[in-house]
Amino acid sequence: MKRTGGINSIFEESYSNLHLNTGLAISTLQKMKRENALKNARLNNEFNSSHRIRSLFFKDDAYPYQLKECKDGPIQLNMIGDTCLNNKRIISVVGTRKCSSNSEQIIDQLIYSLRGLDILVVSGLASGIDTLVHRYCLKHGVPTCAVLGHGLNMIYPTGNRSLAKEIIASGGALISEFHFNQKPSKYTFPQRNRVIAGMADVTIVVESPLKGGAMITAELANSYSREVMAFPNAVVKNGLGGCNQLIKTNAAHMITSPEDLFDLMNWKMNTQEQKNSQNIILSREEEGIIKTIKKHNEIHIDKIFESSKLQPSVIQALLMQLELKNYIFNSSGLLYSSRL
Repeated sequence: MKRTGGINSIFEESYSNLHLNTGLAISTLQKMKRENALKNARLNNEFNSSHRIRSLFFKDDAYPYQLKECKDGPIQLNMIGDTCLNNKRIISVVGTRKCSSNSEQIIDQLIYSLRGLDILVVSGLASGIDTLVHRYCLKHGVPTCAVLGHGLNMIYPTGNRSLAKEIIASGGALISEFHFNQKPSKYTFPQRNRVIAGMADVTIVVESPLKGGAMITAELANSYSREVMAFPNAVVKNGLGGCNQLIKTNAAHMITSPEDLFDLMNWKMNTQEQKNSQNIILSREEEGIIKTIKKHNEIHIDKIFESSKLQPSVIQALLMQLELKNYIFNSSGLLYSSRL
């Protein structure tokens, strides 16, 4: 656009003139297939018009300014919904499709802490973590938008169609950079992830295996010099070692409560939430162990084994997890005390 004088010139100038102005080979320019591109654009524009979908060009004021800072940001976005994408504070919350039972409590309490703070939460409408993020945003009245890995003429997974409608009805938005009839594929979802990472000031990974979309999103966020946070996961063989790997390699800040998020971003937290934030992410199993430990100034690990119905190996993993979260400490390797 800079070299040709504008977007119209790209489609109206002869290939010879474009070659002279851009330095690109004519054979390369011909690969644009301009007539086909314009035909697809017209079809997309007609679809958008009939479904009240806005098309945001990267030069438009309504286009997310965070994405303008990303050199590989999409040239345009298709958006249905009324959310302002230039919110001053945006977080993305992502994770695996096959999440553990603990993730629901983590997400519930994290999103709850964002109420009334004019924070927009972005996720991908996928199964698992993404679905929980959007649902708890709706439950707690936190603005949310979903970035899709396909065109806006469908919802994938189909089970989230009603959720997508609820997001729009609540004042949120569905966003896609793709042509309206683009089907989901193994290529479109990683492409979508750069939009989730690029839109946000901070990306939070709740749970993830060592490889997957959430890890790609975290890597992209780091490449954009954005903050990345990850919840530590229990040190057991559950296949969800991605968050611990991010923390271990300094690719993410550890988050164990919403207070960690607000401290990192230097955002003001609700006073009541700040008081309650220390109890934010205890699972039922962790709560049971904490209650047992708090009954004593110090308690031997054997006594914890005796008071719990859990397997010793599970208890050891949970104790290590609670130490990592700084909720307990041990003075001799076998005696535990509570910090709460």
